Amino acid sequence: MPAIHTAAAAPAPRFTLRSSELPIGEVAEQLGLTLRAIRHYEEMGLIACGRGPKNVRTLGQSARARLAAIADLKTLGLPISEIVDLLGPDGACPDRLKTRLRAQLEALDARRTAIAGYLVSLSQREREGPAQHVGG
Repeated sequence: MPAIHTAAAAPAPRFTLRSSELPIGEVAEQLGLTLRAIRHYEEMGLIACGRGPKNVRTLGQSARARLAAIADLKTLGLPISEIVDLLGPDGACPDRLKTRLRAQLEALDARRTAIAGYLVSLSQREREGPAQHVGG
């Protein structure tokens, strides 16, 4: 009679957390943030972390949503000091946030227009050759 092989028992989970809480490392990986950045945002009062086994920082759903908002605003070019002001400890002020995002959009659009002009100028200089622009 052939030997019967049984599957090994699944390893115990590393963390026993409430289902809505995730370890900081997992959140960092999901959102593309560094652990240092998340700890910095916690120190600034932008998010609140819990503590899991072995004192590992954990983040609930609301903290993860807030981190995602912070990451989005950073991607849009807003400095963290302004994000702190816009989000504050009590949540975002939608009217101020909308106004600031509109201003950021206008600033980025102006930069895009300037860059397009530089590209046209550089292309023209490349076609004409360097002698036309260095006095030779």
